[in-house]
Amino acid sequence: MGSKSNENAQCRWRGAVIGGVLVLLTGCQTTSLSKTGNDDPYQQGGVQTTMLQAGREAESASKYETAAGIYGRLYESRPEDSAVLTAFIRNMRYSGRAKEIVGYVEKQTPHMLADQYVKFEYAKALLAAGRKAESLDALKELSPQMPDQWQVFSAIGIAADSLELYGEAMAAYRTALRLSPNNEVVMNNMAMSQASAGHLLEAIDTLEKAAGINRTNPHIRQNLALLYAINGDVARAQTLAAMDLDVSDVETNLSFYRRFEGAVQ
Repeated sequence: MGSKSNENAQCRWRGAVIGGVLVLLTGCQTTSLSKTGNDDPYQQGGVQTTMLQAGREAESASKYETAAGIYGRLYESRPEDSAVLTAFIRNMRYSGRAKEIVGYVEKQTPHMLADQYVKFEYAKALLAAGRKAESLDALKELSPQMPDQWQVFSAIGIAADSLELYGEAMAAYRTALRLSPNNEVVMNNMAMSQASAGHLLEAIDTLEKAAGINRTNPHIRQNLALLYAINGDVARAQTLAAMDLDVSDVETNLSFYRRFEGAVQ
C-alpha cells in the first residue's frame, strides 16, 4: 500500500504477526537532530557557504544522492566539521547507502564519534545497515548524554522494535512522549510497536489519538486504515484510504485489506 507522501521513507516497512497473520506495517518515522546556536562557520560567505546552501536545498527537495555528494565534498575541505559530517551521514542513509557510510565513518573518521550529533546519525545508519544490536547499544550510550532529546529515545524504540524487544521499545517511546507530549511521530511508532507485539486495539487507540493531533498526516492515516482492516473494519479502512489515494490505489489497498478482514477476533 502507498500514500501520496511518505515522511522519512528510509524506514518504510516491517513485518508483524497479528492474530496469526503476517502483515506489513508502515512505521519507523525518524527525526534528525541538528545543532543550534550562532556558531555557524559559513556566515562569511564564499564557496563553502554556497555548497552548504546547495546541500540543504537538495535535502529539502529529497534529492539525497545530490545532497550526500555535496556534503561529502564539503567535508573533505572541513574534516573537523561535525555538522557537515552529520549531514553527510544522514543523506547517505537516506539515499540507501548506509553500509557505505558506516564503513567510511569507522575507517576514516572514528574520532568524530565523540560528537553526540555525529554518533546519533551513525547509530541510525547502523540500524539501516542491519547492525541492529550495535545501533541499539550506541543509542543507549547516547541517552544519558542527551536526556532531553526525544529523538534519541524514539530512535531507541525503533531499534528495540527491530530486535523484537517490544517492552524496551515501549519504555523508550513513553520517555520520548514525556519529553515531547502528543508527538505524532512518536505515537505512530509506538502504535506500530503495539501492533507488532499483538496489542492491536491499543495500537488503534494510539493511532486514533495521533490522527486527531495531526489531521494532515497521510502516513498516520494509512497506518490506521491498515489496522482498521486487520481488525475487520474494512469499510472504515476504505474511508481513510480514500482521503490520500487515487481510486485505483484505494482498490488495490482494499484487495490487500480484505485478505486480513476479521483476522483478529
